[in-house]
Amino acid sequence: MNETRNIIASLEFGREVSQICYYDRKEKTPVSLSVKTGSNLYTFPTMLSKRPKAEVWHFGLEASYFSRHEGEIPVENLMELCMKGEPVEIDGGYYRTEELLEIFLRGCLSMLGIADAPRQIRAVMITVPELNRVLVRKIQRVCSRMKFSSGQVMIQDYDESFYYYAMCTRRDNGNRMTGLFAFDENQVTFSRMCIDTGKKPLLVQVEKGNTVTLSEDPEQRDTEFCQFITDSCRNDVYSSIYLVGEGFAKDWAVRSIPLLCKNQRHVYYGNNLYVRGACLAAVERSEGSVLNGYLYVGNALVKHHVSMEVNIQGKDQRYTVAEAGKNWYETENKFEMILDNTEELEFLIQPMEGGEETRYVMKLPGLPKRPPKTTRLRIHVMYESATVCVILVQDLGFGEMFPSSGLIWTERASW
Repeated sequence: MNETRNIIASLEFGREVSQICYYDRKEKTPVSLSVKTGSNLYTFPTMLSKRPKAEVWHFGLEASYFSRHEGEIPVENLMELCMKGEPVEIDGGYYRTEELLEIFLRGCLSMLGIADAPRQIRAVMITVPELNRVLVRKIQRVCSRMKFSSGQVMIQDYDESFYYYAMCTRRDNGNRMTGLFAFDENQVTFSRMCIDTGKKPLLVQVEKGNTVTLSEDPEQRDTEFCQFITDSCRNDVYSSIYLVGEGFAKDWAVRSIPLLCKNQRHVYYGNNLYVRGACLAAVERSEGSVLNGYLYVGNALVKHHVSMEVNIQGKDQRYTVAEAGKNWYETENKFEMILDNTEELEFLIQPMEGGEETRYVMKLPGLPKRPPKTTRLRIHVMYESATVCVILVQDLGFGEMFPSSGLIWTERASW
């Protein structure tokens, strides 16, 4: 790990355990980092520990050890704490979840063995089970405080990491459906990746299937999983089937494994699919070209193109406010404009897949009456989910002759 300004890495920030890997440019593959030198242990607890009456912290395996054997105060359920966003009482004091998250992220990145992560890392992808507005914003703020530049740290959910892993490791997955059985002890959930070949670019979606609870009795567990495989896959053609998570084992899956391999399906099992998929996503997003022609349509994707009709240097033009096909937490725009004989803003909304364009009007009640072209507005557009756009508008006035009223309008638009 002696690369400078060129490291691409990923972190799986999981509910119970996390793991980290980096991209080996020579072998052109993600490499999982072991938490113990010479071992095959790659996951570590998603937790911190604090030494009583001192600002000394540990993370991961060390946090587990020091909290159990050295009397340190454990801080568990770190992801849930970050998603709620409320201060946490620890050792008689209160800590913001951003402080805890920063300690954890610094610990994780220290595993890369580099002295200056913002300077030496080109891109890092953080993958989480699901995206939450509070969690996403906290990660972004923490990374900014750690001196990472905008776009240097990216975030995506497990489904999108599954997409990148499946598409980048086996090219034939781009022609057929791909299945995923995710285990969580006795529960297993099925998902499948589908490709719409009738669109350009080819649209790829991960569809959630059912979740079942399996028996703890090995023979009954095998029987129940066989039935779940049959119900989930039916007679559809799959290129590959992946299995992840704690709960699957070859010793009880006597009948299940041959059934998974039916119809020449490629079957893979491991617990590093999400972190490796995130690493491949970081490579694709920062260096690109492997998945040209495909567009992943996930739950975080902005599915509408937003624009405005404006006049620039005497010419009527369309100005892009928000571009469809990007994740909501990466979609943000700040710009200024001058109103001309109107007291409202009009946005043009176009579905990503085509279809009828609609108009969305935002009123500006209380806007001072001024002559034409003497009202300048600052507009800030951002998303709080894939379907909810937040529009902030500030009246800037127009120089000393028409000072700002100080008015600010906020609107949450759904489209």
